[in-house]
Amino acid sequence: MAGPSPYHQHIDQLLGRSPELAAQLVAQTQDALRAASPDLAMAQDRSLLFQVAEAIQSHRAALVEALSTHIRNEVQGSIKPTNHGTDRPLEIKLDQLTLVDEAQAEQDIEISRTVQLIDLAAEWEWREFQAFCATLQGNTTLKGLPDNPFRPAVYARALSSAAQQVLPLAANERQMLLRVSGRVLADLLKSFYAQACADWRQQGFNPLAYKAVKQPPSRPHPTGHDITQPGALQSLLDKLPASMQQGNAPLPPRAPVPAIPGQPLTFQALHDATEAQAPSMGQPRTYTQEQVMNLLTRLFTQMHADQGVQPAIRQMIGQLQPAVMRVAGQDPLLLQSDQHPAWRLINQLASYASGYTEPDQVGLTDFLAFIQPRIQTLVPPPGPTLAQLEKALLDIQQFIEQQSQTQLQAAPQAVAQLQEADLRLSLRPILLQQVEQQTTGIKIKPSIRDFLLGPWVDVLCLAMVTGSPEDDEAQAMMATVDDLIHSLQRPRTLEAREALRQVLPDLIKRLQHGMARIEMPQAEQDAVLKELMGIHGHHLLATPKPAKPPAEPSAQELVARMRAEMAAAPPSPDQRRHPKAVDTHIGSLPTVPMMYGDEAGAPSPMNWADSLHKGMWCKLFMQGQWTTARLLWTSTNRQFYMFTSDKAGRMHSMTRRALERLRAEGLATSLEDRSLMQRAVDSVLQDLDS
Repeated sequence: MAGPSPYHQHIDQLLGRSPELAAQLVAQTQDALRAASPDLAMAQDRSLLFQVAEAIQSHRAALVEALSTHIRNEVQGSIKPTNHGTDRPLEIKLDQLTLVDEAQAEQDIEISRTVQLIDLAAEWEWREFQAFCATLQGNTTLKGLPDNPFRPAVYARALSSAAQQVLPLAANERQMLLRVSGRVLADLLKSFYAQACADWRQQGFNPLAYKAVKQPPSRPHPTGHDITQPGALQSLLDKLPASMQQGNAPLPPRAPVPAIPGQPLTFQALHDATEAQAPSMGQPRTYTQEQVMNLLTRLFTQMHADQGVQPAIRQMIGQLQPAVMRVAGQDPLLLQSDQHPAWRLINQLASYASGYTEPDQVGLTDFLAFIQPRIQTLVPPPGPTLAQLEKALLDIQQFIEQQSQTQLQAAPQAVAQLQEADLRLSLRPILLQQVEQQTTGIKIKPSIRDFLLGPWVDVLCLAMVTGSPEDDEAQAMMATVDDLIHSLQRPRTLEAREALRQVLPDLIKRLQHGMARIEMPQAEQDAVLKELMGIHGHHLLATPKPAKPPAEPSAQELVARMRAEMAAAPPSPDQRRHPKAVDTHIGSLPTVPMMYGDEAGAPSPMNWADSLHKGMWCKLFMQGQWTTARLLWTSTNRQFYMFTSDKAGRMHSMTRRALERLRAEGLATSLEDRSLMQRAVDSVLQDLDS
């Protein structure tokens, strides 16, 4: 039986240094905290530093042990085979679909900053370490190496996890710790990588040489020529060389050709359309067919040379080129909008395949097998027609939808829970506003008011999401607000006191049921019930206090009453045209999701999260590493997103706020910042300028 390979032997040796590395990191972090204190000008920062140092001192042994354990677990988890070398997705369980919320996003941001510190401090040592590992694994090239189990992100994750597990620190204190300990970890890993390389060199190993490679063609820089603007493509004709513009005489002017539904437009229509759009003063713009064909040839040349497009997709685009040329002679809209079905089809092909790193990945091969026959139907002359192009686009969208649904079927419970949470988030502001209105002007203890505006609003959200306002349970939970408020008022008569005695058991039962539904901690439930018991007991034992007879109104009260009557007068015609918002009774709230806040129509900048659509590829920094992920699903109100990545079929669910937080830190982006068509136009313009 063969023993472990040299690479795995050295993994065990390096893992054996984990306790030593952990102890050094904790000790040197304490030294760095003491040394940094005089350098901090802000008293708040010095206070944070002191609290962090005190926490480490109190939990030093536990922190060293946890850090060593996390390093070992992270390294072993990185080298453990995830799917036995196959492309078959792993069975997905609900507990694997960890929801990335704001807290997790903040942790990922902290990890990314630590990784950046290590990359800056140990760049050359890490590169040589990688080269030695390639030699030990028997590789002949550094290209396409798997993730190294000792990469900086592994140690950054271990540091963050250990600090969160052991140290009782607030968020800002933990950030201060990672800011200081990150620099210490960077210096330690620099020595760690260098020492490992020195040991391997003494044992006779040589690092795999870095070979000079040809610089790949750079992607064109944005030129500011936005093809989404009307006429942006057509305006490129004016930028062609003068020799090409004068190569042919323009087509003779003719009367505009009306568009006939179901029939293709001729090239003459493009000429007539551009003449009609020309200014009334000066020479009207006219374009020859040769100019149009020359521009399209340049665009297709740039698309075919785009290295960001999968080779098989570039081949398909080459097959489509003659067909698009024919469309240009029939439909003037081709050069007037990038939303023409021909351009949308090309962009969709490139966009879908952009997230695959290898040409033989299962998802990509399935897509190519599906779309190739449909592309072939567009190639033969005299087509394609607009209907054929739209049909191909629809087929692609249905393929993406079906593929997404197939993957989502592995986690139906997770999708249902996210959809429910999405609806609860949407209803909560509405219900909170209603409860606030019900408690306004009512004398209630602050603790009871906080309960109604906090946990009980959650109870109402859950009741409406899991049922409907007409359900008995939902009606009972919604009526509890008024019933509880009424029970907190001192009875005025003996009859009112007896009525309160009769309704209290049912009221308390409803409160207990609602708190149990949201899994409110038992200690908090007991505190609320104890508070209510004291108030209700006082009301039931006290002698009813009759209401005071109304006093004669003062002059100020009379004026206020007159103003109130004037306000209650019938609305004027102008008020009827612009009515004020009316109160909404809690029992009449809709059961469908409702938009609120900025999404309710208030003008706001385009949000990146709103621009994401199903099937779109993104680059997300999650769990200490960049991941290429495709958007599978968004909840109805876009408060939750679910992505899939090539990490052994893993799916990742994220809250909208976490996604926006990562985006703000530069840790979430679209894989394609510009469409293939936009990049081709930018390339053409750069060539013309040069």
